[in-house]
Amino acid sequence: MSSAAAVLLAVSPAVVAAQDEAPAAADTGSRATTGEIIVTARKREERLVDVPGPITALSPTTITDARLQEPRDLLLQVPGAFLVENNAGTARDISIRGVGTPTLFAEPGVAMYVDEVYSSGFISFPTQFYDLERVEVLRGPQGALYGRNAVGGAVNVISKRPTDDLSGMIRSTVARYDRREVEAMANLPVGDSFGVRVSGLYIDQNKGEYLNTVTDEFIDKQDSISGRVVAKFDPGSGFSATLIYEHTDADTPGTALFFRDAGETRRTIRRDTQPRNSYNVDRLAAELAYDSDNAGTFTLIAGGRDYKLRGTEDTDLSDNIIPDLATGNLGQQVTTRFNRVESRFGELRWLSTQWGAVSVLAGITYLDESAVGDIATDLVSIRTFLGGGTVPFVLGIANDQSLESWAAFLEADVDLADDVSVIASARYTDDTKRVNFAFNPTPALAGFGLVPQTANLSRGFSRFTPGITLSWTPGDANIYAKIQTGFRAGGFNFNVANAANLEYGQETSVNYEIGAKTTLLDGKALIGVSAYLLTQDDVLVPFFDFTAAPGLQGFLANAGKAETLGIELEGSITPIEGVTLGGTIGWMDPEFTSGSFIAGLATATPLEGLQLPATRRWSFSLNAEVRRPLSDRIDLIANAAYASRSGGFQDVANAFRTGDIDLLNLSAGLDFGKFDVLAFVQNAGNDRFDIAFGGNRNGTSGVTQAPGTTYGVSTRVNF
Repeated sequence: MSSAAAVLLAVSPAVVAAQDEAPAAADTGSRATTGEIIVTARKREERLVDVPGPITALSPTTITDARLQEPRDLLLQVPGAFLVENNAGTARDISIRGVGTPTLFAEPGVAMYVDEVYSSGFISFPTQFYDLERVEVLRGPQGALYGRNAVGGAVNVISKRPTDDLSGMIRSTVARYDRREVEAMANLPVGDSFGVRVSGLYIDQNKGEYLNTVTDEFIDKQDSISGRVVAKFDPGSGFSATLIYEHTDADTPGTALFFRDAGETRRTIRRDTQPRNSYNVDRLAAELAYDSDNAGTFTLIAGGRDYKLRGTEDTDLSDNIIPDLATGNLGQQVTTRFNRVESRFGELRWLSTQWGAVSVLAGITYLDESAVGDIATDLVSIRTFLGGGTVPFVLGIANDQSLESWAAFLEADVDLADDVSVIASARYTDDTKRVNFAFNPTPALAGFGLVPQTANLSRGFSRFTPGITLSWTPGDANIYAKIQTGFRAGGFNFNVANAANLEYGQETSVNYEIGAKTTLLDGKALIGVSAYLLTQDDVLVPFFDFTAAPGLQGFLANAGKAETLGIELEGSITPIEGVTLGGTIGWMDPEFTSGSFIAGLATATPLEGLQLPATRRWSFSLNAEVRRPLSDRIDLIANAAYASRSGGFQDVANAFRTGDIDLLNLSAGLDFGKFDVLAFVQNAGNDRFDIAFGGNRNGTSGVTQAPGTTYGVSTRVNF
């Protein structure tokens, strides 16, 4: 699933096709095209090399050939980035430059936009990527143009638009673990001004690595189906309208932990309840744009999503049904959850024409979001042994939250000279958050000290996030220095049993950065480098309340300050047409500079000098991508990618190291124009690196690991 040149796309002008070039080849994936990389990271089309900031752009060819369907694999191609996953399979959040999401339902540290609609918030759950125009990863705070939660950076996912050609594609894949995939696309032009593109992805995997020997089922089996419709109306005269609808249904793994330090293996897991999650997502995005030669470009973005998740968990992570209250063993426990997130987003912006030395981008945004978090844990063994099976022993939580957010932003680009410009930007955001919370243990649990609690709170948060950038563009180079502020919105914790632990405040940041990128060898090579210092105030830190019910003791609170010093270097070269080589290296030192947290029973531990949790000091990659003609009708396709991450801790106290990642992915195939075949090996070195932790058995923590070596064959027919 890794790309042989995914990182290289951040700097290589020879891999990503320009949007205004002939789309047919890129649309079918039958031939590679060359041209400048065009991105919309600053809410306008411009060459990637002209953007004064670090951006990685992944092309559709790379996403397809390298099988970047999973966010985990895609993000390993971005320096300083990776996917953070919780052990229950209910949250997958992006971490960039040491900033991520501390826990489920917390405000994220990276803002994600899908077809320009904000898709982070209470739950940020990136799923499979298919039929995309590109993915843009912006590194560093983006507080002015992207606003709330863009502390570590922002991610833009852009779906493919209809083209003028009547075309289609069917891809079929078979792989290890009895996995089957089918992807299809039909591009349907209707007249000269209207087109429709329909695409879908189906995945069915019946086996895996985590075998529950009680139910004789694989915990990590999965299936999903997703479909998307994109319609575009472009009658000319500067007006265009695009409408996108997508629906996804999926049945995915629940908690797939195993306790290796307690002698459990992936094939000897014993759970009396099969952990599963099922979710469905409806997503809508619309864009109306009008481009006037005199008045500039007016753009209206509107959309939203409806996310529903239902899950069942074996809370005790065992097949034990005999409770032992003297040791705190409650026996069999089964948790059911229902989460729903509904969001509505709108943005109206205006990009001026060039007024002499000045151009202006201005806009307003609105976000309305609500979330339902209902959790019930049935103490089955306690109910059976103490209540005769008829008296309910249930821990229930209802945590319903809502958000209303308004923001206005402005960016002015002023040319001080032919090759020097200054960019001043600012954004003001005003949030109102509400929570309706109830902790409802059944009356039979009163003897255990668990009493009902309720809270109905409303809080307001506002923030002004300015930034300034100085850019110097001598020849083919872009040298920049920038200062940008950002913030993570305040809010309320979800999975808590104590109303006093609900609230947390805003986390603010300032990023100081210098960088440069330049083309060499007549555009055949490009190199980029950046150095940054990211400072954070009121950093969100996990705390523990040992007076709360088991499993509901963790909560987030603001504690202390942090600094992250980092350097990123990336480069690529295309020595001959169709062959691209390159790589990246990133280093960062993310440390707390002040504050304290509760490490045990009322024990305050200083944070100063500790590394931020869920961060990696080193990121490194080497890549090679080949798409070369063997004859007039046949192309050779080959990808090789190595990615590594090292130097991290999973916890705030730095007591548990995170395993290093050494991932090698290979693929090779033949493209016959209308037909291609691709064989692939993922994780060729069988590096089962740790991706999630949790649970407790005899003082040891459970772990979820990445899949080992997988292999398969993919065939595609274009028509």
